[in-house]
Amino acid sequence: MITLYDLVFDKDLRPSPFCWRTKLALKHKGLTWRDEPCGFTDKQKIAFANSQTYPVIHDATKVVKDSWTIAQHLDAAYPDKPLLADRAYAHFVNGWADTAVNAAIFPVIVADLVDRVRPQDKAYIVESHGKRLGTTDFASFQAKAREKGGVAAFRAALEPARRVLKDQKFLSGDAPAYPDYILFGSFLWPRTLSPLELLEKDDVVHAWRERMLDQFDGFARKAPSAA
Repeated sequence: MITLYDLVFDKDLRPSPFCWRTKLALKHKGLTWRDEPCGFTDKQKIAFANSQTYPVIHDATKVVKDSWTIAQHLDAAYPDKPLLADRAYAHFVNGWADTAVNAAIFPVIVADLVDRVRPQDKAYIVESHGKRLGTTDFASFQAKAREKGGVAAFRAALEPARRVLKDQKFLSGDAPAYPDYILFGSFLWPRTLSPLELLEKDDVVHAWRERMLDQFDGFARKAPSAA
């Protein structure tokens, strides 16, 4: 049995885009796992992996950290299961999502994020995000980001996906694979934490997101969220 160490917020919200990448990869492979929910201040639970971030998986005797490394492990360890993606293409999408998409999402949801962490994690997240942003007035920071066109900037960052999705259902073609799970994980981050609608309904990315929410019998759609 695989154990997944998954980041948890208050009321069992699971927003981490990186943990979502791993959960969707496991679903794609048809693998079952046991969740081990962990908060920001539960890092002792993953000390055995020499990691300070989630996700981490324990697969039999193998310990793997980082969503990208986990995806490579799953393809190598379970070659008889559906492969996740062409590695080079997935690697590009992984880097693009991390540096462009997630970076555009963070400013417009940061106050919602801080509001929804577990009470015992609040001091940790206020301190860490306060240092990152240079302020602990997250509500004002978020409001200014939205007023200054943060949502429009996020939508513009999606143009590479939009150009692909206008000609096919998924980033990976007729069916989703790891590139789709990477980008979809980014969308599940704000969906879990914030009521903010990031997409216009006539956007091809919106239609793709709805198709992704339906995957695996609505696995992601059924998850607790602020949507």
